[in-house]
Amino acid sequence: MEPSQNCGSIRKRPAEQAMNDGDIDRIYRFTILLPNGTTLGIALREPNPTMASGDFMLMAKERYNRAKAQDPSLRSKRPIAWESNELHLEDANGNRIKSRIIFDNFKPHKRHILRFHDGSGNTTDTFENMWDLTPDTELLKELPEEYTFETALADLIDNSLQAVWANPLKSKRLISLDISDEKISIFDTGPGMDDSDENSIAKWGKMGASLHRKYRVKAVGGKPPYLMPFFGLFGFGGPIASMHLGRHAMVSSKTMQSKRVYMLHLKREALLSRSGSQHSWKTDGGVRVPLENESARAPQGSFTKVEIFKPRMKNVNLYQLSCKLKDIYFPYVQGDGLWNLRRTIRPVHFEVNGIDLAEIEGGEVAITHLHSCNGPDFIIQVHFSITEDTDANRILGSTAIHEANACLKCVYFPVVQGKENIERILEKLEADGCRLAESYESFS
Repeated sequence: MEPSQNCGSIRKRPAEQAMNDGDIDRIYRFTILLPNGTTLGIALREPNPTMASGDFMLMAKERYNRAKAQDPSLRSKRPIAWESNELHLEDANGNRIKSRIIFDNFKPHKRHILRFHDGSGNTTDTFENMWDLTPDTELLKELPEEYTFETALADLIDNSLQAVWANPLKSKRLISLDISDEKISIFDTGPGMDDSDENSIAKWGKMGASLHRKYRVKAVGGKPPYLMPFFGLFGFGGPIASMHLGRHAMVSSKTMQSKRVYMLHLKREALLSRSGSQHSWKTDGGVRVPLENESARAPQGSFTKVEIFKPRMKNVNLYQLSCKLKDIYFPYVQGDGLWNLRRTIRPVHFEVNGIDLAEIEGGEVAITHLHSCNGPDFIIQVHFSITEDTDANRILGSTAIHEANACLKCVYFPVVQGKENIERILEKLEADGCRLAESYESFS
């Protein structure tokens, strides 16, 4: 579509003068979802306090007709019934805007979504070029060899874990993974995303724009229970991970405040064709009502669901995958280890194809616990710090102190019937199909 243009009363002044007198022009930005699945951007600078809905729709019609004259692909879209008596506007939550648009109901300098209905009945929940992500997508072409199916899946689960960790302690913390040859789905009950600048779903598609970055900061230092979740070691984020797993992904999310579910669509071919920083990366999106099963799984009203269609890996061994995920996330799903020290952190309920991850008996951690000593654990609490005096790489003039805490849990592996329990552990893991590079002699 054409770039957004400014309408209304325009007053141009030097920026310095505007800063001095404190009178900065108010700009109201809108993304218009049209009934034929296309989108239109409109920006209004210093409009009157209200505008008749008919005038706003007439302005949108003129913008759309100009865009259609420039873009041949729009001519194949179904016509919009601009003259229909049923043509009306709705806000992002489905509330009908009647006779006038009241701009005090919208925050200036932020993007707002409005939806047109023309009464044709041919409405859609999917809209072209709804979200502007504009990253450098060269990473879609080249990824490190160690970036595997399991690594990409863990990247997405990390996003969900960081999201649910932002929930209040008493609220539901659910992560549900459903995997088949046709689709991979990851559902979490985190705070969710919408169209606001603070919680925009578009940030999910941008590398380095994590909505939960403050929890990464808390991962180093602080008081017990020591570490907040800190994963995503490769740092490629949601879009790269999802496109590594499949060729088409859809993200659906809702916040407690929003009444609608916001959607973002990613297609690998479309992204590769527009890769590079010289392009604008726009991707399709949509707005819909929550499904019954979504509301039932997220009673607090917020969630995020990532669906990856046509996965690139077939015939996944669910048991071995579940064991590996349990090994990675056991401190969070069982309330064990680091979090158990103060009993202040509620574990995450993690399901894989409907099975509670905490109840799966396999995996290195579970088998090790089973064969270790039943006596009290020997726990060492360690505090690390690098001060200005001891940091050889410090910046001159800096007084920052880097700190971290660690909890070392030591267990004893006794000899049972003339055989070390470490040998039993390795045999059981090998029998379960868990891949381990260590032998009895090299086990650390």
